[in-house]
Amino acid sequence: MREFLRRLGLNPRLTIRLVMATALVNILSFASPLFVMMILGQYTDTGFDGTLVTLSVGMLLAMLLQVGFRQVRVRMATAVSAEPDTELAGAVFQMLSRARASALDRVPAAFRRELPAHIQAVQAAYNAPNVTSALDAPFSLLFLAATFHFSPAVGVIGLVGALALLGSGLLSNARMRRVGRELQRANAVHASLVGAARSGADTVRAFCGGAFVMARWKEQSETVRGLRDRLGRLRGSAMNATVTLPVLVRVVVYAVGAREVVFGELDFPGLIVANILVSHALRQAAMTVQTGAQFARATQALAELREFFRLPLEPEGGTALRRYAGRIEFRDVAFAYPGSSGPLFESLSLSLPGGAALVVHGPNGSGKTTLARLLAGQVEPTRGEILVDGINMRQLAPQWWRQQLVFVPQEPTFLNTTLRDNLVSANPDLPQERLDQFVEQSGLGRFVAALPDGLETQIVDSGRRFPLGMRRRMALVRALATDGRLVVMDEPFEGLDGDGAKAAVAVITALAAQGRTLVVLSSDPNIIRDPAFRLDLGVKPVPAITAVGDATRQGTRSGVQAHG
Repeated sequence: MREFLRRLGLNPRLTIRLVMATALVNILSFASPLFVMMILGQYTDTGFDGTLVTLSVGMLLAMLLQVGFRQVRVRMATAVSAEPDTELAGAVFQMLSRARASALDRVPAAFRRELPAHIQAVQAAYNAPNVTSALDAPFSLLFLAATFHFSPAVGVIGLVGALALLGSGLLSNARMRRVGRELQRANAVHASLVGAARSGADTVRAFCGGAFVMARWKEQSETVRGLRDRLGRLRGSAMNATVTLPVLVRVVVYAVGAREVVFGELDFPGLIVANILVSHALRQAAMTVQTGAQFARATQALAELREFFRLPLEPEGGTALRRYAGRIEFRDVAFAYPGSSGPLFESLSLSLPGGAALVVHGPNGSGKTTLARLLAGQVEPTRGEILVDGINMRQLAPQWWRQQLVFVPQEPTFLNTTLRDNLVSANPDLPQERLDQFVEQSGLGRFVAALPDGLETQIVDSGRRFPLGMRRRMALVRALATDGRLVVMDEPFEGLDGDGAKAAVAVITALAAQGRTLVVLSSDPNIIRDPAFRLDLGVKPVPAITAVGDATRQGTRSGVQAHG
């Protein structure tokens, strides 16, 4: 309800007009019981057809006015949620695109998959029908008050019936929410099993995992089915209450009202009108229960989204150097993942001049990829600082810094857009001839030429359908597009065939000859001949640093070799 009131408060003028339209719609709803009362009270007594025509025309006019006001009200109710819905979806996308990667990594993958469902739950809850239903709810008291005018006893019956309907609905909704949350968690596990069988089809077959996956799937399916059945029973009970209670109330209304008619305390037209008024109030109470259930789901979704919105964002601004010389320095840098027993590495201090080469090596899990992410600004050190031409990386504008990098990650992924858009995403103004040059240098030319749509090919599934070697070549082209001064390559030859490795060697050699600063991360310590430094992350907790040659001349004489 708080979110509902917040949305109404965003545009007070619109809200006032909406409330006025709602009041007119509900006031015009009295036309039907008045018509019945006048027909039974006047026309049946006099039999004058002019009275019948007048009453019928008046009723038709009231109906037309009500339909018109309802249409206007729906448009205004739609406008109430238009801007908040857009802002909510934009805020979620902003968090996904701007939240610090280290914080986003801690968000469970299942929750990230549910983000679109949370947005839809909120948007569905505050759609036009639900907004108008919520505004109609207080007017049910007006119909009950009118019932008291005809018969206090019937009015009390209507009030008790409406309260019983609301109470029953709220209780049922609370139970269904609890079961619904359990079902949501079970569905997430079920979906992960299906996803594993789909994405790991070869693994399931090659390693005889079918029986294991099937057994887990059957077990989880039974859990999901049981929760669905339980939720279905609760919904059935709620529906039975919604249908049965109004019928029971009408029976009591007619029974008590008929007795009052017999004793002269209520006339027959008054009994019919009182029943219509009570029925209208009960109908609005039932709609309020349904709307309240959706509001409750939206409240839960918003609560989870607000927790998500608390993630720290990358700064939009910051320092942008006029010219980056390529110098990078680690000053007492340490990094530890949250919840780990100790640091991945610590007390790392190293100054790399512009144009020098650094080889970072170590076994799997030693922290090579983490160091690459530190250089890319995707995660931050637990302690210490990384200096870029003497300036703390935290002070730099992230957008500017990433345009200074020629960055090839170990596991490249891509946006679900065209191949061209992906290759120039960091430099949209890259001339076509330069793009063609990078495509050829990376050994991607024949692959692109074989695609039906060439560079306009639409990438799906983040590019995972492409062979790893082609994805590595695509990542190399994307990295070269920035023309950055700092080259960071994580396992540059992984997944490449002989021709691909030769192309990568040629690219790295050319970058070194141009005086770019090289940071190459690999399990092979000799991937570059005579680098300025070798950094062994296999030594814990303080990595071992070996100075190899003259750091000021490495850009002109570093050689690269690919080891199969």
